[in-house]
Amino acid sequence: MAKTHTAEEVRAQCVAAMPDSLGELYFALWNQLAWLHLKWNDFRALFAESQETIDLLNEAAPDFFGNLQRMMWEDLLLHLYRLTDSVRVAGKDTLTVRRISELIPDQQLKDQVASEAENARDKTQFARDWRNRRLAHRELPPLAGETPNPLALASRQHVEDALAALRQTMNTMAEHYLGAAVGYEHLIEALGGVASLLSCLKMGVEARRAKLDRLRGT
Repeated sequence: MAKTHTAEEVRAQCVAAMPDSLGELYFALWNQLAWLHLKWNDFRALFAESQETIDLLNEAAPDFFGNLQRMMWEDLLLHLYRLTDSVRVAGKDTLTVRRISELIPDQQLKDQVASEAENARDKTQFARDWRNRRLAHRELPPLAGETPNPLALASRQHVEDALAALRQTMNTMAEHYLGAAVGYEHLIEALGGVASLLSCLKMGVEARRAKLDRLRGT
């Protein structure tokens, strides 16, 4: 069985293996990308993988879970946007994969990571459109006679492709300096996550059904 490392152990490995402040930057991005994958796994588990689960959520609290789905989706798009943001925004340095190559001394690795980071930016362009026109700012709707300009198509496959591009960027670094890639997509949720929620919901819905049956005399 593979050993599970604490966040502090991962940080120490990165700082020891990478030059100057590159290890600290890599670790900060590792944290963000791991968190993003955990949120994505939760979203899929709730809203994308099982019709039985969707039916359960709709029976338990359809309005609440409808709002939760929208909020989680928008948060995922913003998280993707932030990880591929410009290295400096409004005079402030940002935490983005596009910054990594600035700190890499090896020219060949520097060029490869820079290229992969720009590919990740391209793969998150749909999230950037949503952020600029819907999430961080609200675009003025078309006025009389104006032609609507639809938002960029944003699907689960778009998110998967963007995550794959981000993993590629980060794992090029991991393989070079740490000798192994990180399986971000295989992270396991902590106890008390979606599985626990669904278990409690199922028991609650079944109890409510039984109570309604008793009241109806069935």
